Order: sequence, then C-alpha cells, then structure tokens
Amino acid sequence: MKRRSPLMIVSTLALVVVASLAACSSGTPADTAVSAIDAASAAANAAASADAAGAGVAGTDAMRTLCDQMVADGLSPEAATALAETNGFIARVGTIDGEPMALTMDYREDRFTFETKGGVVVGCTYG
Repeated sequence: MKRRSPLMIVSTLALVVVASLAACSSGTPADTAVSAIDAASAAANAAASADAAGAGVAGTDAMRTLCDQMVADGLSPEAATALAETNGFIARVGTIDGEPMALTMDYREDRFTFETKGGVVVGCTYG
C-alpha cells in the first residue's frame, strides 16, 4: 500500500469538509459543489506550493531572533512572555524543571513555548 503524505491527507480532508459545507449553502447545489471543490483545490495547491518553497517552515526571522534572545539573556518566563507579547506574539511554558506541563497540541504560528529550569528560560520553540 502506497503511503500518502500528510499534506495530501489534509488537502483531501479539506476538500471533503468544504464540499460538505457547500451543500448547506443557499446557492444551487451543482454550482455550490463545483465552487467548493475549486476553492479546496486552490487551497491545497497553495499549501503544496508554500511547502515546496520552504514557506511552510515554522517561525519567522523575528520569532527566531526573539527565541534566541530569551534563552541567551536568561529571561524569567514572565519577562520572556512580556517580550513576546510586546512583539505581538503569545507565549506559554511547556516544561518547568524538566516536568512537562499539560498543553494543547494545536498549531499556532504566533506562539512561543518555553522550557524553564530554575526560573529561567533555557529553551524556546515557536509555532
């Protein structure tokens, strides 16, 4: 059995969801279904193009720089959070002294997750 890429699976799922939702709209069923399929196909193609171009990589240059700064400066989680928020991002603590915290698994392009030891940020991820 041929293994499918995660992008293909997500694209197919998006197509099914959009087509299903389109059936509930007020347009004529045939026109709406075709429009939904076209929109889902365009979204899948855009995602594939971005991934091929490397644009699908998490984190902007600003996020990478802030993450490096937070760790290098040995900021407290509160100070690192304040720095993130000042720059338009959100933050959370993922581990405290090696103990994982309960976190959601949702992907947020604008979020930092900190690893702390002794009240100091020692690791930082984004996305």
